[in-house]
Amino acid sequence: MDNRKKIKTRISAKEFFSRMSKSYLLLFFLLPLVYICIIFLNFRYNYSITSKNIEYQTEATLLQYSSELDDYLQPACKIMEHASYNVEDLFRSNASNEQILDYFVRETQFIKTTQEMDTEGVYGFIHGEYMSGIGWIPTEDYVPTARPWYLTGLAGGGKMVYVTPYTDKMSGERTMTIAKLLSDGQSVMAIDVKMDGLQSITESLVNESGSGNVFILNDEGEVITHTVFTETGKNYLHSNEEPQRSIAYNFLIEGKKEFSVKNNGYNELVYTHDMGGGWYVVSVTDEGKTLSALFTASRDSLMIGLIGTLIIFFLLIMISKRRMEAENYVIELNSISAIYVCMYNINIKDDTFEEINCFSEKISNLVSDNRTEARKMFKNIANLRADERTRQEFLDFTNLDTLDRRLKNNNTVTLEFLNIEKVWNRARFITADRDPDGNLKSVLFMVEVIDKEKRSRDRLLYISETDRMTDINNRGSGENKVKQQLLTGDGGMFIVLDVDKFKSINDNYGHDIGDKVLIAIADCMKRTFRNNDIIMRLGGDEFAAYAPLVLNKEGGEIIVNRFLKQIDRISIPELKGHKISVSVGIAFYTPNDNFTFEELYKMADKCTYESKRIKGNHATYYMNDDRSIGDEYIS
Repeated sequence: MDNRKKIKTRISAKEFFSRMSKSYLLLFFLLPLVYICIIFLNFRYNYSITSKNIEYQTEATLLQYSSELDDYLQPACKIMEHASYNVEDLFRSNASNEQILDYFVRETQFIKTTQEMDTEGVYGFIHGEYMSGIGWIPTEDYVPTARPWYLTGLAGGGKMVYVTPYTDKMSGERTMTIAKLLSDGQSVMAIDVKMDGLQSITESLVNESGSGNVFILNDEGEVITHTVFTETGKNYLHSNEEPQRSIAYNFLIEGKKEFSVKNNGYNELVYTHDMGGGWYVVSVTDEGKTLSALFTASRDSLMIGLIGTLIIFFLLIMISKRRMEAENYVIELNSISAIYVCMYNINIKDDTFEEINCFSEKISNLVSDNRTEARKMFKNIANLRADERTRQEFLDFTNLDTLDRRLKNNNTVTLEFLNIEKVWNRARFITADRDPDGNLKSVLFMVEVIDKEKRSRDRLLYISETDRMTDINNRGSGENKVKQQLLTGDGGMFIVLDVDKFKSINDNYGHDIGDKVLIAIADCMKRTFRNNDIIMRLGGDEFAAYAPLVLNKEGGEIIVNRFLKQIDRISIPELKGHKISVSVGIAFYTPNDNFTFEELYKMADKCTYESKRIKGNHATYYMNDDRSIGDEYIS
């Protein structure tokens, strides 16, 4: 019985091969080999795709993390920049410590009512005295000059620096600080930001970067925050553990920004980004763990494929399908970085379009069903969906005839516009295909809602550029705008003015009345100057204005005389009849001039001093032809 089975087996095998045609026999032997080759090639292809995907995902995680950290810290940085500028202004006006402390309190109250950030307010060590905007009184053992925020700020040499997190003496919480040394070389201002927010942002990336970690490292090698909380506070540069020490050494000592290190026999890819203030974002991706799944899948596929021809055919079909899905998924990940309201593929040559997705019925209803006349489609959207204030900009942006030129050196262009519901949107064109000569054939057009981002950005910009007392440009933003105007070469009139005997007004009537005088002068400037003119408060009782295209004394007198008449009409009851007067200096920048803004300022300022010699409203003009002081105006 056993012999019969063995014979039958041999016969069956021989019979099987004898009945097969040569083509089938060849297929029988070649198909497994072909399958093995396909598996090998498929593995190599997927290895390349996966490696690229690791790089893309790591860079995306790093950019996302850096962006979220910048958004979290940016309000505090702007507050520190704004507050330090105002304190420097108080220094220049010889303000007392009581006045500076009063400013700290007002600034802290302003932060608490207008800012969405986890901070108590501003504080510092000013002119040998600790000052806190929230009124905290230090304990006897508290030495401000020995605290990390003071020492780090002092070492920063006037630059804004991030202080290594420490336990706050006042709140007992783990805190980071943004500090800055002021111009006297001894005073340091600071603002605290609780680490809870940074740690929360970091920990939120744990699920998104399961094959790696993201953390912040300072220039001394200390871990500020880490997706693995237990790593926080370690010093990687002095660590004996790997790959921590190698990461810190390659980055901080060798200066490498992108590199790989070994960890348990696998490569870990490291990417870095400079946050500023001596802090750096580091992203580490475990390439080995990510690729191990690819090795396992390829091995299992090969073993299953060798079972038989039918299973091989089935597996080939399934693997091809999965490979195509994986390729499409990677392409989608690399092409789309956000959720868009609508997305269209535009064929520029044929003037046709294809809808990829559209979640807005209002836009979808404007689009023709036959998908022709892309240019007409954009006009319909502009006329029926864009607000009239940005409609022309949208029409210019969606002009397909100029798109090739605009995308010549960039793969994408964007436009922010208002829709008819007064909601901010961002339209974007992305290059999709070009012909062999480099001419644009097709593009992707997409629209996303950015209303919250836009309004938050505009609010922060307004706060950073506006003098809060007078509601006009502060010195920094005003001077930058004037410098930009000078670059146009059109020329204009620059005016510097200050209030006569302003200190006596403060001394005799109080600082509240002095503030009313400054506000009244700013209101006179708003009523006098045109919408495209630049008006600013330089600090204290000093103001300035720039009027483009006003190039001579004849044109300037009309504006200056109108302004001084406005000053004459100022009436503040608390002054009990005391007349406000200003000293004005005027200089002109003509299209033929090429001197700097600083020189223009000195010319006008010199004339201001000349005007102060005369009682009452007085204006002195600087004549550009011979650089001499010219005629004067007296009110």
